[in-house]
Amino acid sequence: MRTLTLLLFLILAPLALVPRAEAGEAALTVEEFQDYANGQTLYFSQQGTPYGVEQYLPGQKSIWQFADGTCTNGNWFEKGGMICFLYENDPTEQCWHFLKKGRSYAARALGREPQADLDVIWRDTRPIQCKAPDLGA
Repeated sequence: MRTLTLLLFLILAPLALVPRAEAGEAALTVEEFQDYANGQTLYFSQQGTPYGVEQYLPGQKSIWQFADGTCTNGNWFEKGGMICFLYENDPTEQCWHFLKKGRSYAARALGREPQADLDVIWRDTRPIQCKAPDLGA
Protein backbone atom coordinates (compact mmCIF):
# COMPACT_ATOMS: atom_id res chain seq x y z
CA MET A 1 0.00 0.00 0.00
CA ARG A 2 2.84 2.37 0.84
CA THR A 3 4.46 1.72 -2.56
CA LEU A 4 1.17 2.44 -4.32
CA THR A 5 0.75 5.72 -2.41
CA LEU A 6 4.30 6.79 -3.30
CA LEU A 7 3.77 5.84 -6.94
CA LEU A 8 0.54 7.86 -7.11
CA PHE A 9 2.30 10.84 -5.52
CA LEU A 10 5.13 10.69 -8.06
CA ILE A 11 2.65 10.54 -10.93
CA LEU A 12 0.22 13.19 -9.68
CA ALA A 13 2.55 15.70 -8.00
CA PRO A 14 3.67 17.38 -11.27
CA LEU A 15 0.01 17.96 -12.16
CA ALA A 16 -0.31 20.25 -9.15
CA LEU A 17 1.97 22.74 -10.93
CA VAL A 18 -0.25 22.90 -14.02
CA PRO A 19 -2.76 25.71 -13.75
CA ARG A 20 -6.27 24.49 -14.17
CA ALA A 21 -8.76 26.42 -16.24
CA GLU A 22 -11.31 28.13 -14.04
CA ALA A 23 -15.04 28.01 -14.78
CA GLY A 24 -15.72 29.76 -18.07
CA GLU A 25 -12.10 29.42 -19.27
CA ALA A 26 -10.63 27.28 -22.02
CA ALA A 27 -6.94 26.86 -22.81
CA LEU A 28 -6.09 27.59 -26.44
CA THR A 29 -4.38 24.88 -28.47
CA VAL A 30 -1.18 25.88 -30.25
CA GLU A 31 -3.18 26.13 -33.49
CA GLU A 32 -5.80 28.37 -31.87
CA PHE A 33 -3.07 30.54 -30.37
CA GLN A 34 -1.35 30.88 -33.74
CA ASP A 35 -4.65 31.82 -35.42
CA TYR A 36 -5.36 34.41 -32.70
CA ALA A 37 -1.89 35.95 -32.42
CA ASN A 38 -0.13 35.67 -35.79
CA GLY A 39 0.25 39.10 -37.38
CA GLN A 40 -1.22 40.77 -34.30
CA THR A 41 0.04 42.98 -31.53
CA LEU A 42 -1.38 42.13 -28.09
CA TYR A 43 -1.46 44.62 -25.22
CA PHE A 44 -1.33 43.08 -21.73
CA SER A 45 -2.25 44.32 -18.26
CA GLN A 46 -2.01 42.66 -14.87
CA GLN A 47 -4.75 43.52 -12.39
CA GLY A 48 -5.52 46.68 -14.37
CA THR A 49 -1.90 47.92 -14.60
CA PRO A 50 -0.20 48.03 -18.04
CA TYR A 51 2.32 45.20 -18.23
CA GLY A 52 3.68 45.04 -21.79
CA VAL A 53 3.00 44.54 -25.48
CA GLU A 54 3.93 41.68 -27.79
CA GLN A 55 3.95 41.69 -31.56
CA TYR A 56 3.66 38.24 -33.18
CA LEU A 57 5.57 37.89 -36.43
CA PRO A 58 5.73 35.13 -39.07
CA GLY A 59 7.88 32.12 -38.29
CA GLN A 60 6.85 32.02 -34.61
CA LYS A 61 8.91 35.12 -33.85
CA SER A 62 7.87 37.95 -31.58
CA ILE A 63 8.94 41.27 -30.13
CA TRP A 64 8.17 41.88 -26.46
CA GLN A 65 7.96 45.49 -25.30
CA PHE A 66 8.26 46.12 -21.60
CA ALA A 67 6.16 48.82 -19.94
CA ASP A 68 9.20 51.16 -20.04
CA GLY A 69 9.31 50.95 -23.87
CA THR A 70 12.40 48.76 -24.22
CA CYS A 71 12.09 45.68 -26.43
CA THR A 72 13.53 42.21 -26.86
CA ASN A 73 13.22 39.77 -29.75
CA GLY A 74 11.92 36.29 -29.12
CA ASN A 75 10.75 33.00 -30.53
CA TRP A 76 7.76 31.01 -29.36
CA PHE A 77 7.08 27.28 -29.51
CA GLU A 78 4.70 24.67 -28.13
CA LYS A 79 5.86 22.52 -25.23
CA GLY A 80 3.57 20.19 -23.32
CA GLY A 81 0.42 22.02 -24.42
CA MET A 82 1.80 25.42 -23.39
CA ILE A 83 3.13 28.32 -25.42
CA CYS A 84 6.76 28.94 -24.44
CA PHE A 85 9.03 31.85 -25.30
CA LEU A 86 12.78 32.30 -25.49
CA TYR A 87 14.02 35.87 -25.66
CA GLU A 88 17.44 37.16 -26.71
CA ASN A 89 19.84 37.58 -23.78
CA ASP A 90 17.65 35.37 -21.53
CA PRO A 91 18.18 31.59 -21.67
CA THR A 92 15.17 30.90 -19.41
CA GLU A 93 12.10 29.73 -21.29
CA GLN A 94 8.83 31.27 -20.18
CA CYS A 95 5.78 29.04 -20.61
CA TRP A 96 2.16 30.14 -20.58
CA HIS A 97 -1.35 28.84 -21.01
CA PHE A 98 -3.25 31.23 -23.27
CA LEU A 99 -6.87 31.24 -22.16
CA LYS A 100 -10.18 32.27 -23.61
CA LYS A 101 -12.18 33.72 -20.72
CA GLY A 102 -15.67 34.34 -22.00
CA ARG A 103 -15.18 37.10 -24.59
CA SER A 104 -11.65 38.01 -23.50
CA TYR A 105 -8.20 36.40 -23.51
CA ALA A 106 -5.43 36.07 -20.94
CA ALA A 107 -2.06 34.41 -20.42
CA ARG A 108 -1.30 32.42 -17.27
CA ALA A 109 2.30 31.52 -16.48
CA LEU A 110 3.22 28.00 -15.51
CA GLY A 111 2.48 27.47 -11.82
CA ARG A 112 0.76 30.85 -11.32
CA GLU A 113 -2.70 31.55 -9.95
CA PRO A 114 -5.48 33.30 -11.94
CA GLN A 115 -4.86 36.53 -9.99
CA ALA A 116 -1.46 36.80 -11.74
CA ASP A 117 -2.93 36.45 -15.26
CA LEU A 118 -1.86 38.86 -17.97
CA ASP A 119 -5.11 40.04 -19.52
CA VAL A 120 -5.24 40.98 -23.20
CA ILE A 121 -6.74 44.46 -23.14
CA TRP A 122 -6.26 45.35 -26.82
CA ARG A 123 -5.36 43.60 -30.06
CA ASP A 124 -4.47 45.21 -33.38
CA THR A 125 -2.12 44.87 -36.35
CA ARG A 126 0.03 47.96 -35.80
CA PRO A 127 3.73 47.30 -35.13
CA ILE A 128 5.05 48.35 -31.77
CA GLN A 129 7.45 51.27 -31.51
CA CYS A 130 10.53 50.32 -29.48
CA LYS A 131 13.07 52.67 -27.95
CA ALA A 132 16.41 52.71 -29.80
CA PRO A 133 18.41 50.64 -30.52
CA ASP A 134 15.57 48.06 -30.84
CA LEU A 135 13.17 49.91 -33.09
CA GLY A 136 10.63 47.13 -33.63
CA ALA A 137 9.25 45.75 -36.83
